[in-house]
Amino acid sequence: MPSKQYRKLGCLDVNPTGGCAFEVRAETEEEVMRLVADHAKHAHKMDNPAPEMVKKIKGAMKSVSVTV
Repeated sequence: MPSKQYRKLGCLDVNPTGGCAFEVRAETEEEVMRLVADHAKHAHKMDNPAPEMVKKIKGAMKSVSVTV
């Protein structure tokens, strides 16, 4: 089966002690950021994360191989 590279991020990647098991995989960093922003707004009441938080989020993102 062929595989494809995706970007992956979970709340525990950003805050290991936070207790939130949310995790997302998407084809692009931009899509991951959009999904993470939506999750942060609804689950964590974070409307506009500070630039240092955005930097931390982007730094925690990983590339993963997904079988398609």
